[in-house]
Amino acid sequence: MVGVNREAIEEAEHLTKFASTVHWITQTDPKADDEHAQALLAAPNVKHWSKTRMLEIEGDNSGVTQIQLKQKSEEADELLKLEGVFIYVAGSKPMTEFLEGQDVALKEDGGVVVDDEMQCENVAGEHVEGVYAIGDIRNTPYKQVVVAASDGCIAAMSIDKYLKGRKSIKVDWVHQ
Repeated sequence: MVGVNREAIEEAEHLTKFASTVHWITQTDPKADDEHAQALLAAPNVKHWSKTRMLEIEGDNSGVTQIQLKQKSEEADELLKLEGVFIYVAGSKPMTEFLEGQDVALKEDGGVVVDDEMQCENVAGEHVEGVYAIGDIRNTPYKQVVVAASDGCIAAMSIDKYLKGRKSIKVDWVHQ
């Protein structure tokens, strides 16, 4: 978990129920009077990386495999093997740097351009085959989990259509 805001802390607390180790990476120390942060720090399966920046996420076809970290107090970077990363940092600009050099169009505000089925578009306004974007990376004005969940549902159905080579989405019910 990367971030020191309330969302990051709440999500990290939730992950402690499922993960053997939750690595909490923060660039600053959490506030001493923040009860939620202190409760998270007290959890036995939380490792806190204070005054640390995440530099890079690495992975392969199976997903995330490790991240590269830089602790302020250390000269050398460090690799941390893990199976997933959640980033909760303040700000309204989506983190799309990983798309640099890719054929994916971005809006002025940094959000990924998608069609109604969440399929990404390129700068020419054409679909990028098999590439979809959902949630905050689209940088919509609505920042609720229900929006990301809705995007995810639309994308999942669109991806299913794409993978099965259908022309339209197959629904499991029809209005009569």
